[in-house]
Amino acid sequence: MVQKLAEQEADRQEARERIRSLLNPHAPAVPPTRPVTKPAVDPDQLRRLSRVTRELNISNKQLGSTVHQAMDDMRNRLEQLKGATGKLAQVEQESAGEVEELRSLYRREAVERRSLYNKLLELQGNIRVFCRCRRSSASSSCVERTDEQEVVVVQKGSRKKFQFDKVYSQSSSQQEVFAGTLPVITSCVDGYNVCILAYGQTGSGKTFTMMGGKENPGVNIRSIQELLRICAEKEKVSYSLKISMLEIYNDTLNDLLTKSDGAALDIRVRGKSVSVPGLTQIQVRTEADILSVMETGEKNRKIASTKMNTQSSRSHLVVALEVEGSDEVSGLTSGGTLTLCDLAGSERISKTEAEGQRLVEAAAINKSLTALGQVFSALKCNALHVPFRNSKLTHLLQPCLSGDAKCCVFVNVSPDMKDAAETLSTLQFGSTIRQVALGKAKQNIAPAKNQ
Repeated sequence: MVQKLAEQEADRQEARERIRSLLNPHAPAVPPTRPVTKPAVDPDQLRRLSRVTRELNISNKQLGSTVHQAMDDMRNRLEQLKGATGKLAQVEQESAGEVEELRSLYRREAVERRSLYNKLLELQGNIRVFCRCRRSSASSSCVERTDEQEVVVVQKGSRKKFQFDKVYSQSSSQQEVFAGTLPVITSCVDGYNVCILAYGQTGSGKTFTMMGGKENPGVNIRSIQELLRICAEKEKVSYSLKISMLEIYNDTLNDLLTKSDGAALDIRVRGKSVSVPGLTQIQVRTEADILSVMETGEKNRKIASTKMNTQSSRSHLVVALEVEGSDEVSGLTSGGTLTLCDLAGSERISKTEAEGQRLVEAAAINKSLTALGQVFSALKCNALHVPFRNSKLTHLLQPCLSGDAKCCVFVNVSPDMKDAAETLSTLQFGSTIRQVALGKAKQNIAPAKNQ
């Protein structure tokens, strides 16, 4: 079809050229000055040239028609592509809006679900249990973190799963770990008693979690810093913060803030309150005060060497911060106590190769930790009698575990394959604690004394 049109176009153009030549008048002949000789022309050659010219003209017309048609097709396709691109951009924009809406709904639902969960915990008084795995450069590990709330222990081909309120990976920072306890710690300013424990085998990172270092402090220092910050922000409430530090060594209480070796302290019980008469309390107002007190206490803490850990803590460390507030507007006073406990390492005596004094220390540590486990087991079963007096540790922690305090426990574990048995035991201990319901914590608020 295209070729026929091109032939007709070429014939028409040739006919126009002939008509134009016939219509043009011939110029008057000029008498030649000399005779002109006409070149000889071959008629066959002229016909061949005419035929070739016609074919070239046809091909030119055909090519032009093809090019025009191709350009039209290209313009149509570009228009279609432009329309499709516009629709795609619109769909993409709508999809992005829907995705953002879904994300917003998910975040809102997650916040609401977490809020309801926290309210349920507050009503039940459940102990919140966090698991933290120590960093290790070993190629193999007995601990696998499947998600933020589940950890798996691999031992002898078997896999045991444990659920906790939060599972921190080996790469978790001190700030991330502290953030998990922040909502509970800050309630101390409002008159609630708060207790944070760190439990685990020797060398699992308990002291690092609780104390940390100068450049990277742990929960103890960060929590007191946070309480100082909150107290400074409340202009209408005046606060007084007093700190004390003691250790439980071989089931005896030792004051870590006294300058001289005094007599061993004892525990007094009056109603539901437990006190330690004679325990040194130092008022803190600034961060420098905190660091100074902590440094003094750490110097006096008994540190000894075991085969498992050359800087193993041979005693339980208990740091208590009393926060008393007086509201100038309402006239109410509040009193909360933050108790921070870095427990001595649980360990098998046969594995530590302890002898002599170290053997006595290990036996005392295991006895007190066993007593702590018995207390949690009794609380879990709602037993009529809870054996708080079986050790000085549980006796001292009785107010924290009797339903008048909010409690958090860090279970620190080692990922090394050689520690798989101790890791499994630690996680089982934490799993038991998580099922304990203490009841709703009570807020300690009273009218001012002069009223």
